[in-house]
Amino acid sequence: SLHHGAVSMSSAISFATSVRGCPVVGRRAHVARRVAPVVTRCNADIMSEVGSLRLTENQLQASRYVASNRFKLQKNKGPTFEKRWAERKSRLANLDGFRFFTLMRRVEASAGGMGGPPTAATSDDEYDYVSLTIWEDKSGFDAWRTGEAFKEAHGGGTVFGFAEMLISSLFVLKGNPKPAFYDGLLPVVKPPADDTPWQAVGGWRDVPADGVNPLNTDVFVAMNRFKVLPGKEAAFEMRWRARESRLTEMDGFLTFLLLRRDALKAEDGYNYSTLTVWNSRGAFDNWRASSANANARKKEKTTETEPMFDGPPSPVLYEGVLALLSGKGA
Repeated sequence: SLHHGAVSMSSAISFATSVRGCPVVGRRAHVARRVAPVVTRCNADIMSEVGSLRLTENQLQASRYVASNRFKLQKNKGPTFEKRWAERKSRLANLDGFRFFTLMRRVEASAGGMGGPPTAATSDDEYDYVSLTIWEDKSGFDAWRTGEAFKEAHGGGTVFGFAEMLISSLFVLKGNPKPAFYDGLLPVVKPPADDTPWQAVGGWRDVPADGVNPLNTDVFVAMNRFKVLPGKEAAFEMRWRARESRLTEMDGFLTFLLLRRDALKAEDGYNYSTLTVWNSRGAFDNWRASSANANARKKEKTTETEPMFDGPPSPVLYEGVLALLSGKGA
């Protein structure tokens, strides 16, 4: 499938029904004050890698909920893939709780910073494209995936419409999509400018796509992924909470989130990631070279004496197309 969260015929048909009745854990943006020692979410059996997220008493409460789907494409199919997304039926931006969407195409971290479709992968484990949606909280996402808008985006909600969509994807995708869900922590948001072009009439943008040329880039997205050792999650979150940030002072900055994987065990091992959205690659490069970035790293304080990570962090960069942004920002 080319759409949010669809991985196979049977799983997608069950998507709108298997998660009904799942309890939603209400969360606030600050450290939990009075919570049970463990908070367990119901399993969503549609996605094998999404288990029951367990929070300890000292972990941060979510301020956003982030849904993504990761895709590997057959050779030279990027523009075709983007065209199908551009022409899909959706009213995503009009849904309660929606904050931000973009379809991200991976780019290499080359010195020249050239864009375009993904170049040869540096690792077979990397995905060519990722759809990313930020919700106000998990209830907004749950309402979308159990409602009529989900059916419209997945072949009209009928078996035949969905089957046609799956068949067409066989000529574009390489393997099944891989969904991943996250709690969004510590949001830093710059309100969008009045002339921001990503406000969609009817919930989805009308972007011409010919299936031959890649779509124009709307945003630039930088992620840095971490494998935090078991038992070190709260300390890792507190380290980020204490970190000083001047992101909102930087030209071109849009939003930041610390992402915590909503799974008992992430299949790729990356249970945390940063997510920073900029209006261009140039704005991101300017920030990296700035004193604000250097000072944030210099003033980062930790009292940890034991190892916190299972290996070094892993950065990945994307160009975002078909961006949608709520009036409140992401």
